[in-house]
Amino acid sequence: MTKHSLFVFVLSFLFVAGCGGDFIQTGGKVTYEDGSPVTSGGIVFETDNFMADGRIQPDGTYTLSSLKPGDGLPAGTYRVSISAVEYDENERQVVLVDPKYGSPSSSGLTAEVSRGQHRFDFTVTKP
Repeated sequence: MTKHSLFVFVLSFLFVAGCGGDFIQTGGKVTYEDGSPVTSGGIVFETDNFMADGRIQPDGTYTLSSLKPGDGLPAGTYRVSISAVEYDENERQVVLVDPKYGSPSSSGLTAEVSRGQHRFDFTVTKP
């Protein structure tokens, strides 16, 4: 486990312990402007003290995990980032989404997670 992962885990544990661990299963779909799915990559929802992430599946869907697979995250407002790369037959990296989505400060994506709103579909542009 990296120092960053350990730090996020400890912060997440403390946050959950303080809020009673009331997690909301959260997921959705990531597509391009033409409606086709982003077929791989990762998505991160974060605040200053909490983070959950998920793998983008071949059909564009994702499910968020924070402390255990598929557990979701507590209600709140989250900054969202999406990164998607593949490697071609020559082992060269191929970026699948505009790099601006790779950082929560430049992605322009947010999510307000609540019991009534726990599915988030995002449309991204190609690089």
